[in-house]
Amino acid sequence: MMDQMARAIANLVMFLEFSPQDILDEDAAMQALEQLAGDLNALDESSQHALSASFRSIASNYEGEDRTFVEQLPEALGLHGTVGEDQPE
Repeated sequence: MMDQMARAIANLVMFLEFSPQDILDEDAAMQALEQLAGDLNALDESSQHALSASFRSIASNYEGEDRTFVEQLPEALGLHGTVGEDQPE
């Protein structure tokens, strides 16, 4: 289930990040991304670690730059469980 949630979030973030300005207002997209990041950071640490792991897991379903983008989402969103961060005990 967490992978499905990660996929939905990744697809939404890519839409907000990469939509042309004539399709989506840049300021509105940024506001939505900041709100999403804030909401995700309100998750407990265990859930943030699980979501971060799911982003890394589902990244293989994407190709090229999209794959790299999804792999880097935990760090970009400020989640616990980013690569190189200590895991909870």
